[in-house]
Amino acid sequence: MAFRIHDSVVRGEIDNRVKGIVRGKIWLESRAKPVTLKLKGNAWPDLAGCLLKFTNLQKRVPHPELDSLHAIQKGTIGDITASRKVRVYDIPTEDAYMMRKRGEKPPEHMANCLYLEWFSELNGRVVIESTDYILDISVPEWRMTPSENIERAKLAAESMDKFMHRLTEAIKKHQRGQKDPEENL
Repeated sequence: MAFRIHDSVVRGEIDNRVKGIVRGKIWLESRAKPVTLKLKGNAWPDLAGCLLKFTNLQKRVPHPELDSLHAIQKGTIGDITASRKVRVYDIPTEDAYMMRKRGEKPPEHMANCLYLEWFSELNGRVVIESTDYILDISVPEWRMTPSENIERAKLAAESMDKFMHRLTEAIKKHQRGQKDPEENL
């Protein structure tokens, strides 16, 4: 499960101009100070070596558990890119849903999606995903080599594996603490 905060984002910046380090700040609706990122790893090649600034002009909705998101996010990166391809409806989501329910295909197009994923020591997996943000990407200060990209992908996969292992262990621990609901039948 991911802590998805894209609807709460006001603006942010992700800085990968130093190899192996991703720093950033993300301003969220209803929080006075930004969340600070201090992460190990590199962004995908499209953002590696760059400073990314983004702004959410859409209506923002505070995440119901936003208070539990720690002010300083330390950990490792997952996938950080502004070039993930996604399908976007050309009509409101509710209308597209109704069309699909009737067996119709709603109008859509492909778009680049900003996808920011990291694995926080305190909050687990955190994701920001949107096609609606305004992006400003600097010229790269360094370029990722093919072998560095392989290492980047490996680190992201290892981070996901560690997260899934911790999640699985937490579920098992929770289940061990509960009684079988059919035990007293």
